[in-house]
Amino acid sequence: MEDNLQPLKLTLKELVAHYEGFLQACEQKSVETRGTYQRALRDFLKWFPIDKRFLFRVRDVERYRRYLVERKELKDVSVATYMTALRRFCQYLIDIKILAANPATHVVGGRRPSRHSRTFLSYDEIGALLGAVDRSPLQGMRDYAIILLMLDCALSERECLLADIGDILETDGVRRVRVQGKGRSVKDESVTMTADAVAAIEDYLQRRFPDSPPPADAPLFASMSNRTQGQRMTSRGMREAVSRWLRQSGVKGNRDRELTPFSLRHTAGLIMVDNGATIEEVMHRMRIEWQPTAQLYFRIRGKLGSNSKAEGNTQN
Repeated sequence: MEDNLQPLKLTLKELVAHYEGFLQACEQKSVETRGTYQRALRDFLKWFPIDKRFLFRVRDVERYRRYLVERKELKDVSVATYMTALRRFCQYLIDIKILAANPATHVVGGRRPSRHSRTFLSYDEIGALLGAVDRSPLQGMRDYAIILLMLDCALSERECLLADIGDILETDGVRRVRVQGKGRSVKDESVTMTADAVAAIEDYLQRRFPDSPPPADAPLFASMSNRTQGQRMTSRGMREAVSRWLRQSGVKGNRDRELTPFSLRHTAGLIMVDNGATIEEVMHRMRIEWQPTAQLYFRIRGKLGSNSKAEGNTQN
């Protein structure tokens, strides 16, 4: 592992000032995410004056990680959280022109899974699923649009749930949907929609609002149960809607626990790899910030070693 990064020497006072600036820069993130970064970096601030030789090099980050594992005896999931917080903090220092490169991108946090915990759909299964959805009722049109946004655009269940009608935008003839990604408190990213997804959304909204323009502040995907008619779908409702078609299409089979609505997003990642996307493109289009997560899609297709672009620079 190379460690030719330019050393950066900070006093504790300077480090604390940058820490406070980092927290201010995280105001657009969710309260939970900001609180996690704050708590994790407090431990780093306590360790920094004890270590007395942290110069933002790879070897320094590795030493901090050993401290977390050997001295604090943290579990893998906690180590991963602490390292993620430090990685984000280093990226902030890069953004404000204090640090030249991020040393934490070269150091793995806790042990990461070598494969996804969810099953993927084959191309035959994708065809069977889409063909099984009955689009004659409005509910079927809604469910078909949800499935396409997950499969074609890699939207997560949460991103579909939080989407409003006004989040569907068109710029220079390209239709996009604004999304609120994981850990975010605002919709500050957008995803390009495929022609099939656009057509499915248009058909669904035209059927849902036949006599008036769709209100921009209405949820894109509304509940159709008697008690919550017109309200935003719940996580349980969306999960049950997608799972119903997975079962009725015969795709689910005996994979009830493994094959879930989130499997559709994972399948979208594999489709990108099959279509020649680089790892940077997969990370960008799926809103993935941790490179090893994106690498899993290339590993499944056996392309990680053969595709030099799949081993490109880490993005955070």
